[in-house]
Amino acid sequence: MSATLQTSDLVAAANRLRDRLAAARARARPQFAWYPYDSLSNVYQLERLLGPRYDFLLHGAQANGVLDVGCADGELSFLFESLGCRVSAVDHPLTNHNHMRGIRALQRLLDSAIDIQEVDLDSQFSLPGECHGLTLFLGILYHLKNPFYVLERLARQSKYCVLSTRIARCFPDGAPMPKDRPIAYLLESAELNRDNSNFWIFSDAGLRRLLKRTHWEVLEYHNVGDTSASNPTSPDRDERVFCLLKSHFGLANVALLEGWHKAEDAGLRWTERRFSVRVSSDAIARPERMVMRLFVPSALIEQYGPITLSASADGEEMPPLVFDDPGDHTFTGRFKPGCPSEVVTFTLDKALPPDDSDPRERGIIVASIDCE
Repeated sequence: MSATLQTSDLVAAANRLRDRLAAARARARPQFAWYPYDSLSNVYQLERLLGPRYDFLLHGAQANGVLDVGCADGELSFLFESLGCRVSAVDHPLTNHNHMRGIRALQRLLDSAIDIQEVDLDSQFSLPGECHGLTLFLGILYHLKNPFYVLERLARQSKYCVLSTRIARCFPDGAPMPKDRPIAYLLESAELNRDNSNFWIFSDAGLRRLLKRTHWEVLEYHNVGDTSASNPTSPDRDERVFCLLKSHFGLANVALLEGWHKAEDAGLRWTERRFSVRVSSDAIARPERMVMRLFVPSALIEQYGPITLSASADGEEMPPLVFDDPGDHTFTGRFKPGCPSEVVTFTLDKALPPDDSDPRERGIIVASIDCE
């Protein structure tokens, strides 16, 4: 299917896929048990979370691929493949319900070309591909020993992510968790569903803090289930969050053109004297301004004195900014009405040249760029 993908296509496509999956499973006669939960039911939450407002996100998934983390038997992977997306499906045989025999059997029976990867998320893992348009990360977070590391790794290789996980408002004894306090509850090995693969249940504030610290911006956030007295352990006190996230790691939210060095461990990037970005075509509406958080190194000021940063959007000049002091600064440039504002080019009047300690030309360090 090569037509432009829309959120409204998801439910109908899932219903078509159900029939194909049922026929494939009937032919399989497996010596293993299929994953017992209905992964395709997540499309109703996806439809609610995205809506036509985020159709552009699905266009990016078609262009840049989908990463399905914790794919189970691969139902969502096959769904997005049927909608014209390249899909990498990731799980780990030791924790997958049928040791990934289910997804491999369905891949064969459906004549699918999805890329299946065995990845242990509790290790210092690597992921396939460079940067995916959309990552699906549904019902996995509380099964991880180190959720911080995993979310940060995903932010390095994803533009957007749909995440779902269990959260709690109360402790298991019913006592309320302090509101607005970032809390993570560590489960005993058999405390939730007698399943020792469950680890961390976050409070609402705890999950939001975790997402912020791992370079994700929350675009949409929906709660379902028990939204008044949920706790980490009771089946009848189960609350889930579905959220749409946008990565800010290494400026993943804009298209980097010339003059950028590789992202540092914290997601910051050095620039050269001249550097540029393309305002992503996935913006919901034409932006009115660009806000760039940056750091001016002390060596630059000590060597050259005040530094001037100039910018232009498709040839239309923005007011320059002069840095007299090192440290954190913010550049704000407004787009002129009617300006296409696709490419923004920045120029510093001075930069550190390559030397024995660093072979790169170095201008400033950019933490984030947002178009509003």
